[in-house]
Amino acid sequence: MTVFTLLEVISALSFIAMTAYLTGRSRFIMRCARYPFHPLSHFSLIVLFSLFSITGNYSALPWGEPVITTRLVGVLLSGIAGGPITGFNVGLICGLYLALVENMSTALAVFIVMAGTLAGLLRLRFSFQQLTPLTGACVALVAELCQIALFTLFATQESFSAYIMRTAIPTLAVGVAGVWLFLLTVNWIEAEQDIYGARAAQLSLNIASRTLPYLQLGFNTHSATVAAHIIYELTKVDAVSITGRYKCLAFIGQGSEHHKPGEPIISAAVKDAITSKVMKVINAPADRGCPFPYCPLQAGVVVPLFTGSKVVGTIELARVNNDTVSELDIRIADGIANLLSVQIQLAELDEQRKMREKAELKALRAQINPHFLFNTINIIMSFCRTDPDKARSLLDSLATLMHRGYSNQDDFLTLQDELSAVTAYLEIAKSRFGDRLDIAVHIDDTTANALVPALSLQPLVENALNHGLFPKLGHSLLSIEAYVEATTLMITVTDNGVGISPEKLEQIRAGNSDGVGLMNVHKRLGSLYGPGYGLTINSKPPFGTEILLKIPFQVETQVVQKEGGVS
Repeated sequence: MTVFTLLEVISALSFIAMTAYLTGRSRFIMRCARYPFHPLSHFSLIVLFSLFSITGNYSALPWGEPVITTRLVGVLLSGIAGGPITGFNVGLICGLYLALVENMSTALAVFIVMAGTLAGLLRLRFSFQQLTPLTGACVALVAELCQIALFTLFATQESFSAYIMRTAIPTLAVGVAGVWLFLLTVNWIEAEQDIYGARAAQLSLNIASRTLPYLQLGFNTHSATVAAHIIYELTKVDAVSITGRYKCLAFIGQGSEHHKPGEPIISAAVKDAITSKVMKVINAPADRGCPFPYCPLQAGVVVPLFTGSKVVGTIELARVNNDTVSELDIRIADGIANLLSVQIQLAELDEQRKMREKAELKALRAQINPHFLFNTINIIMSFCRTDPDKARSLLDSLATLMHRGYSNQDDFLTLQDELSAVTAYLEIAKSRFGDRLDIAVHIDDTTANALVPALSLQPLVENALNHGLFPKLGHSLLSIEAYVEATTLMITVTDNGVGISPEKLEQIRAGNSDGVGLMNVHKRLGSLYGPGYGLTINSKPPFGTEILLKIPFQVETQVVQKEGGVS
């Protein structure tokens, strides 16, 4: 092998390595290789590898006749990457070019078409990731040997010997090494990107876990500042910026003297990311568009934050030097933005849920049955002449209920306070039932100061009276009992009324009841304490019903609510 031949081998392998590197770095081409069975993927791969194969005829050095060609490398790789359709079309294009432009034999052109097609059949059996460099080298070795064998059918003894010594051996070596090098380079780039992705995912999850408690309180200046500090600490970038749609919420790092929280957004790249709803990679100060003349930040990546399809802000990771935004920075920024978007959306949903529950609670507080009110007034009027003291007592109980319904009370109160309203309601109810209603209340001393959600007990008592005891003829008994079991507060409301039919009870348990009271209480308890708490209803018609309320036993609690909105 001469020095010129060795240089030509190096030149051909360098050309293949460069093509492999550019291919591996192209996300679009690699996506086409992973999912080749699509018209756009076929077309893209055919264009790429056809140019690669045809250019392979001219990969020799500028002096002398070419000794080595890499056209077969491009044809084989087209089949390995894109399947038989891509391999056939690239082989056909390359074969026609050889026959019409290079005046090669028809047999060689047909062989190239068959080589691309057969290599593509291998792609049907394995995924692109499963085709290792060693497998590709074996395919190239078989194809090159077949090409040598084909040449022997049409060559004389002298020309065959010259072909073997001058061209066949170097071409075979370059073909095998070229396919191996191409797949090795692509696999190395993919492995590197997987490492970047794993590091970015780990860092993003770490950031998400630390920012979650703050973003749960809402997407505002306070939560954004804490999140920006955490991101700045973990990512080691030169600056971190979090904005709303119109103003900067937090800015940590270099450039903070003119990018101030609470002021309007001044970076053109950030405004463009909000408007276009796509990531912006900044490689020069002109791309960033900061109007401050001495801004130290020159490169970075800006990613919009979403709630659904709506952009609510952006996050930016910035660097002070040009061309320092790496693939890892882009992946980290994208991963952080996705996780922060999810957290912001969950915080909004949680806020909406709390507002809905407050509205339902207010509706329940304001819900005074007109028939109950009308009957109570009539009863009071009847007692005004016959028993003024009784009428006065009933008026006092009614005033307690009216005050409870229309006043703004805390969301939590002690069981003793909750029972005071229930007692007022029962006092009025006894006037309707007369002597046939007995009420028994048994609570432990430890449970008197236990905290319970407001209006959690009264709807249970109302349900027992109206649907259990009132339709019953004869003696009626309503029992309320409270006790502590381990760390759980248990409250039972039991009646000896008509009970609930199995069909109706099944509807209530499934959440299909028309009543507001029971389902509202059960949903609120589940939302506040989790799925292990709430109401349990047991009924045995016509012997009565028992409703068990189960919540964590707490004597003191503090509910902190911080309001915040998206800017």
